[in-house]
Amino acid sequence: HATIVEELAKQLPSAPDAIVTCVGGGGLLMGILDGIDLVGWSGKTRVVFGETEGASSLAGSLKAGELITLPGVASVAKSLGALTVSRSVFERCRALGPELVRPFVMSDAAAVRACMRLANEHRLLVEPACGAALAAVTERSKKLEGCKTVVVEVCGGAITSLDLMAMWARDLGIQDS
Repeated sequence: HATIVEELAKQLPSAPDAIVTCVGGGGLLMGILDGIDLVGWSGKTRVVFGETEGASSLAGSLKAGELITLPGVASVAKSLGALTVSRSVFERCRALGPELVRPFVMSDAAAVRACMRLANEHRLLVEPACGAALAAVTERSKKLEGCKTVVVEVCGGAITSLDLMAMWARDLGIQDS
């Protein structure tokens, strides 16, 4: 996943202030962190990772100061469903500290609203795991305060459909926007 950042370095005139992604087990996040090191953006680019409230194993671990194991995944964002995040990504995030790696935890409804907004505005259908990253922007997360150039890593549409999105929206009480 480090190649995502290498591609960004070729396309952007300078380091972005932040890269936003989602996290499940930690592989994608670790790749982005490695990519930031590879292209020389360490200390310049913060990473904000999104997790839903029912799948926030990395945010919970960072808050506790140790790896935690969730009792289960209670989220529509099933591909975020790691009961325990990888030890290596947890340790890397702790070492980088909260100035460079920041969790953003939101409700399922916020993640689904972000997915619906992307579909309505850009004609892209993604799953709620991706909505967890998008929601950091659509919900105006304070984790992005002071950032002018923000890149959102948009991934994952394999486990969604229009019917599933409509069902999630209905079940979460979201009105079509």
